[in-house]
Amino acid sequence: MKRLTGTLGSLFHSFGSLILYWGVLLTFGLKPAIVATLLFIVAEVIWRMATRRPFPALWWFSNIMALVFGAVDLYADTPFMMRYEATVSNLITAAFFAAGALGEEPLVLRLAMSSKNGHTIPKDRPEIIRFFRAFTLLWAAYFVARAGVFLWIMTAFPLTKALMLRTVISWASLGVMMLISINGRRVLMLCRHFGWFTAPATPARLTPSA
Repeated sequence: MKRLTGTLGSLFHSFGSLILYWGVLLTFGLKPAIVATLLFIVAEVIWRMATRRPFPALWWFSNIMALVFGAVDLYADTPFMMRYEATVSNLITAAFFAAGALGEEPLVLRLAMSSKNGHTIPKDRPEIIRFFRAFTLLWAAYFVARAGVFLWIMTAFPLTKALMLRTVISWASLGVMMLISINGRRVLMLCRHFGWFTAPATPARLTPSA
């Protein structure tokens, strides 16, 4: 439960503005979504400054995206981005995760390290780095798949039905990915069962001949 709470908290502080924007937009409309997003960002800034927490790149990325989509919808004659903003934002997020897989510390590893149990992760081991790099690319592939599914839904169905389907699929698929991420240790053990991400063999100690 503590691991779940820590992971959800980390994701909420990273993507909270985007989640809040989409949720309020679909429920109450555009202007309340913009107001709620702005209030959340202000509260988040105050909280981070009061607790002396950093402002990571992922935080800036998600908040800027939420504000950009809100500004586009606000100044458009009609909220035309409502049909395609999820597709665009998922592709941008996928690119961000793909780029985040290339660093010395993959993006998912940095997210995991920010949780309460992050200090237990042996990030100095090469096989762990490879595992988290693959996990980051898995998240990138997930967002690409979401973008494709959302594009098809928003063009194949009337707007009201499309938004409902998009919401259900969005939260259900995100729940599955979260469940996989929370059980990362079990996923690593399963991968090692198939010979992936195994620790390098320790050289046998030489014993002096008699």
